[in-house]
This record gives sequence, C-alpha cells and structure tokens, in this order.
Amino acid sequence: MLQIDDKVISLDLFEKHFICNLDKCLGACCVHGDSGAPLDEDEKEILEKELQAILPYLTPEGKRVIEEQGVAMVDHDDELVTPLIGNRDECAYSYFNDKGICLCGIEKAYFEGKTTFRKPISCHLYPIRTKRFTELTAINYDQWKICASAREKGLKEGVPVFRFLKEPIIRKWGEDFYNALEDTYKELHNG
Repeated sequence: MLQIDDKVISLDLFEKHFICNLDKCLGACCVHGDSGAPLDEDEKEILEKELQAILPYLTPEGKRVIEEQGVAMVDHDDELVTPLIGNRDECAYSYFNDKGICLCGIEKAYFEGKTTFRKPISCHLYPIRTKRFTELTAINYDQWKICASAREKGLKEGVPVFRFLKEPIIRKWGEDFYNALEDTYKELHNG
C-alpha cells in the first residue's frame, strides 16, 4: 500500500494487469455478484432526474424492477446499490446485445446523447473498488475469477490496472491524481 494525499492505494493497481475482454466474459460483472453496483447518493439523484431518458435502453424486466423498487435500493450491507432483476443478480440497467454481451443501458443512452450521466462511477472504475473512511479513501483492486480473461489480455498487452482505468480515475479524482499514479508507477519500475 502507498498513500497519495488522502488516498491509500493498493500496489496491485501498479503490479497487476487488466483490459476488459467482453468477447470472453460477456459482461459477466453486470450479471453476477451478491449485490447491485454501488451508488453514491448524488448518482441516485441523477438517475431519478434522467430516468426517462434511460428507460428506452432497458429491458422490460429492468424497467419493471425500477418501477417497483426505484432507481436504487439498499442492499444487505446497508449500502446504496443498483436494483437487481429477480434472483438472477442481473443489474436492472443492463441489456444484452446481439452477441449475447451484457452491457449498460445507462451508458448506451449516454453514447447516444440522451443523458449526461455515463454510468455509476463504481462500474466505470471496476475492477477498482473504493472504501471511504473518516479521513482516507482506500483504493483496491478487486480480483474476481470472472475477469480471468481481462487479466490475461492486460498481461499480454502490458497494461497495468490503473492505466486501463485512466478515464474513470480522472473522472473520479482528477488529472493531477492520475498523473501522480503515473509518477508512482515510474518510480516503482525504474527507480
């Protein structure tokens, strides 16, 4: 672990490799798990505000779940998350493309210019998971077996976790923080 400002960062972000490989995993992270995607309170408000623009991109089951449960729910760990479809553990905001890959309906609406909200930051940052403490934020790499092909692809192409996640890291913490990660990586590997 190392610390940059108020963030404690796992060395795995620099030492492990990752590139999403949707052709192999088929978007399994949107379908499997014991809870929905973590949401910030402001993201819940954005989803409430922009729901009508997002709904056309969701499945009938996803729409029904959101109508019944709302745009977000509190899970068994008392955390705010996206609702899930039935007992399938599938995110209510997901859909499947013609190749059988599970994708994000929110993100599709975003890319088609229907919403300004890309997707929950927890999804955009995955496989990074964060935990906020009183004065610090822990930034960890979540190594899930369903992402084995992403680790293989990242290793083959030599892309460390933090570089694969450059865009969401900048979205969450800014360019200066990302540049500090780059500097740290160089120190760790050339110093």
